[in-house]
Amino acid sequence: MNEQSSNNQDLSLNDSKEIASKLVISVDNAGSISYNCDWEPTEEGLIGVASILYKLLLDDLAIKIFEEIKSQCVLNNAETDFAAIESMMQQYSILNHKDSEEVVVPPDKMVNL
Repeated sequence: MNEQSSNNQDLSLNDSKEIASKLVISVDNAGSISYNCDWEPTEEGLIGVASILYKLLLDDLAIKIFEEIKSQCVLNNAETDFAAIESMMQQYSILNHKDSEEVVVPPDKMVNL
């Protein structure tokens, strides 16, 4: 799988026979995230989906994409945009951790006093 992004290209399985699978993630103006995964009904299509999911879940593709966005912002003199993105991500992280209470000692490890 090619790890580089395809900037400014809307890839469609119908437009190119070279694309066996794709995962499109988008956000609408209200902030709702949606995704669509599509693949050719071939062995290459299945391998492509497995490759996408493997790289996202186990091979740090999200981190690589984040770093590429950072590099592009630097090249395009848009460091303030990247700083804003990074700040928003930190705020999301804080909000998500605030809502979930972490258990310091699992219940099965507690000693009756």
